[in-house]
Amino acid sequence: HLTDDELTFIATTCCADEYLLFNLNERHGDAVLTRSVSALAIQLVLHKDCDNRFLSRSVAAHVLAKSIDYLKFEHDYRGYIEQKGWAHSVAHGSDLLARAVSHPLFSEVATVSTVLAILEKCLCTDYAYIDNEDERMLAVIDALVDKGFTEADLLHWLEKLSQAKHDEHLKHYRIQWNIKKFMLSLYGHFIRRQQYETIINWIFKTYINYSKVEV
Repeated sequence: HLTDDELTFIATTCCADEYLLFNLNERHGDAVLTRSVSALAIQLVLHKDCDNRFLSRSVAAHVLAKSIDYLKFEHDYRGYIEQKGWAHSVAHGSDLLARAVSHPLFSEVATVSTVLAILEKCLCTDYAYIDNEDERMLAVIDALVDKGFTEADLLHWLEKLSQAKHDEHLKHYRIQWNIKKFMLSLYGHFIRRQQYETIINWIFKTYINYSKVEV
């Protein structure tokens, strides 16, 4: 029901520093709610633009660049905030990142390696995800696959990701927790899609059929 001009206004407004990148240095306040909901609004506009290219090339490139920057700089990874509601920055940010990757102009703005680095940053944090963030990240992988990201390239990245470490024990434990949850979600996802048997077998061998017990 919105006109192209109205949708353009929503996207460009939500990309402004007062919205998508609002108070990025704040870790425990309410600013994350502004950023996260702005991400949701932008991804809806990008979804519309993928099918019906109404954004000008310059505006689309600007929105895509900001969309990719969001999770690159977000550091408040909380899911549900008591008495506030859903922040879900990683979930909403993943929705936005996946939509940016799917956009026809993605390759003019960013690279696959940039997107993978963002995912790795989000997983290698000492905030332990408990609100299905791992499931929401899968949309980014699907978008990359649709763009031609091969099974061999994905497996190489997953193997590298699995080796992530931190010198501090608790931080290392939580990073590995996040990565394991992501791997198991990806495992089920590819089984359901009957896709990437080599990766399915690798995840099974590495994260399911193993006897190592960490204390």
